[in-house]
Amino acid sequence: MKELVLFLPDMKDRWIGICSVHQGFDTSTSMGEIMFQVVGIPSSWEREMIRERTLAGLERAKSQGKTLGWRKVTNDTMTAKITELRDEKKSIRQIASEVGISRGTVNNVLKVA
Repeated sequence: MKELVLFLPDMKDRWIGICSVHQGFDTSTSMGEIMFQVVGIPSSWEREMIRERTLAGLERAKSQGKTLGWRKVTNDTMTAKITELRDEKKSIRQIASEVGISRGTVNNVLKVA
């Protein structure tokens, strides 16, 4: 809603009006501005409700012990093998091919290690 309130004066300064035939308002009039804001209220409320439901779902998943995010591709053995191969001066591509993971994953492991 804040963006909507900031949007109207900005458009008015540029002499731009919005005319909606479907909703029946014209922002070049004061009544049209009010109607535009009234139309924006339900969408703002709906966005906030979606946000609240999403956060509640994430909290419920955490309380049930579910792991959020991407599943882990590497384990401790793979991490040790990657660092060992890097110490042997092997390239990222060679390490990825030998361990069986992507080059990006090898880079991520080496950043942490």
